[in-house]
Amino acid sequence: MRIFQTLMAFSGNAPPQLALTRRLVERGHEVRVLAHRAASERVQQTGADFVEFHQAHPEFDITKRETDSLRDWEARTKLGASLRLLKNAMFAFVLSTARECAASLQDWPAEAVVFDWMFTGAAVAAESAGLPAVALVHCPYPLSVKGAPPLFSGMSPMSGPAGRVRDGLLSWFADRGFATGLPLLNKARAEQGLGPLPRWDAQLLGAQAIYVMTAPELDFASQGALPANVRYVGPAFEPFTREWASPWPAQNTDPLVLVSFSTSYMNQGALVQRVLDALAKLPVRVLLTSGPALDVAGLRVPANTHVEAFIPHRTVLPHASLVISHAGWQTINAALADGVPLVCIPDGRDQPGNAARVVSAGAGVRVGKGASPKKLRGVIAAALEDPEIKRNAEVIAAAQARSDGALTIAEELERLG
Repeated sequence: MRIFQTLMAFSGNAPPQLALTRRLVERGHEVRVLAHRAASERVQQTGADFVEFHQAHPEFDITKRETDSLRDWEARTKLGASLRLLKNAMFAFVLSTARECAASLQDWPAEAVVFDWMFTGAAVAAESAGLPAVALVHCPYPLSVKGAPPLFSGMSPMSGPAGRVRDGLLSWFADRGFATGLPLLNKARAEQGLGPLPRWDAQLLGAQAIYVMTAPELDFASQGALPANVRYVGPAFEPFTREWASPWPAQNTDPLVLVSFSTSYMNQGALVQRVLDALAKLPVRVLLTSGPALDVAGLRVPANTHVEAFIPHRTVLPHASLVISHAGWQTINAALADGVPLVCIPDGRDQPGNAARVVSAGAGVRVGKGASPKKLRGVIAAALEDPEIKRNAEVIAAAQARSDGALTIAEELERLG
């Protein structure tokens, strides 16, 4: 089967989608992936054919301050950050992605299109070509659902009439934000010979399937009235080739705390420093994975902390007692797949909503990103001693283990053929 895939291979978007890419190649399918130049090596490692974006911001790379075109971390308010993210991520790629996907599909006829839900232009190109298209959602379900607060509100469910009114208003505001991109979407559709749509979300909802790559127990939207083509398929993880080797002597049995604050640049250096200052006075072993976005040269690293640029988290998590994170969804998925509770310190984007889902599941705690080292130390120490969040994390681990997202999607794609 020939499968054309387009993805935003950065941050939390990439790992579950690349896990699917690899699984499809292993099952004998031809997969061609349209992605940005900076993602070429990761795509090629899956065995897929890499095709580079030439129009859709070819130099796009959100791992470094100087190349980050999202720049939502510069905004002074949450609303400003959200609008900037919509403008610079969701909407900036619509026209160019539709054009490049359409050209690629003419050059390389496919039997199905798989797209990152944020790349709406790929769905336009698939519709124009008459091909079945499926959307991959690497975060909680992002569209408004009656009976649940929208993801980007950062809110937890509220029962009763007041809750219904609140969620209705939040959904209205969320829909209004997405609606600002409708003119661009309809322009892309017109270029591909398609008629206009009345709503932005109609393009995504028109996909043959929308696969949410986590367990429904972790997402408020699963409790609401979801469209018929939405399915929770479970997480998908890329394989790792080596086991983690602890840098501490065997006799050191202090609890291991994994600290990770995003593979994309969000001006997170000061926050990481406060977390390290908090941990410095606790009897723990700290493993900080810096990724490409964090400059560790400017950090004061305490004696109980070991820094690595990159280690596959799933090699470390079986040994960890706690994860401290910005609440990126893939860090949450990975931690809870191994039953490790979290201290969530959301920075922006979908992270406040992600943290709300962890807290609602009882699998972790949340603290504000402006918290002092003293405040953070108290929260972390309490989390390490709390058996309830550990039990709840293990409940979610069992839910996550029910389904392999990459395998489920691969099998469903094969039924299309």
